Amino acid sequence: PKKVTLHSIVVTSNNEMDTGEEVLEKVRKTADAKEGWVRVERIRKAKDRKIIMGFRSKEEREKMKERLKTTAKDLSVEEVKNKDPMLLLRDVLNINTDEDIQKALKNQNRGIFGSLDEEENRIEIKYRRKTRNPHTSHIVVAVSPLTWQKAVEKGYAHIDLQRIKVEDQTPLIQCTRCLGFGHSRRFCTDTTDLCSHCGGPHLRSDCADIIAGIPPKCQNCHRAKLTETNHNSFDRNCPIRKKWDTIARSTVAYC
Repeated sequence: PKKVTLHSIVVTSNNEMDTGEEVLEKVRKTADAKEGWVRVERIRKAKDRKIIMGFRSKEEREKMKERLKTTAKDLSVEEVKNKDPMLLLRDVLNINTDEDIQKALKNQNRGIFGSLDEEENRIEIKYRRKTRNPHTSHIVVAVSPLTWQKAVEKGYAHIDLQRIKVEDQTPLIQCTRCLGFGHSRRFCTDTTDLCSHCGGPHLRSDCADIIAGIPPKCQNCHRAKLTETNHNSFDRNCPIRKKWDTIARSTVAYC
């Protein structure tokens, strides 16, 4: 599916007594979008009484910013800076340092990096993920939107003596403890590991349902009271995961 980048603002109230719902109501009344002067693609409440508003264009965002700043003096408005998109470099030999990878990508892949200026040529190594092979890792890198487009279209790159597969990497974070979204295991407040197969309070490797051949039950879809729950909680086609993935990607600049 096509990646849609939204240009967003964060709105909050200068009155600390206002609840998130009250801030949302102030935004709704001030914006009065029913007049047809602006189009809001997405609006949602966030923590700390903040309201996130997303627009398809910077022009639409600017119109709303100006309206809120001049009309609602008790509201604070800030732009959300869109992040660089990420790539997944599969099965890269661990002998390669971060510097080796950056050098190889730029020097050995002229079709992707060769015609770009210094600003578009940026590569940031974000993290490494273990693979089944102890000698390799999957490398996640952040790159400019133009680099991302070229790399995803090509589908592969050369690093030293390897030709490796290159894929789009979602910015969505899913917790391996509670199976929820938007935070990692390190910041999870739950104390019990949940099974991604059945949702029970145990690791997937200890799940009796797998041994018994019982179909999986997605914990997130079960919480949302959806009828189709017969998939693993890490399934990329999970409807709840897709919803969160769309939200996570809305702050990424794909173009």
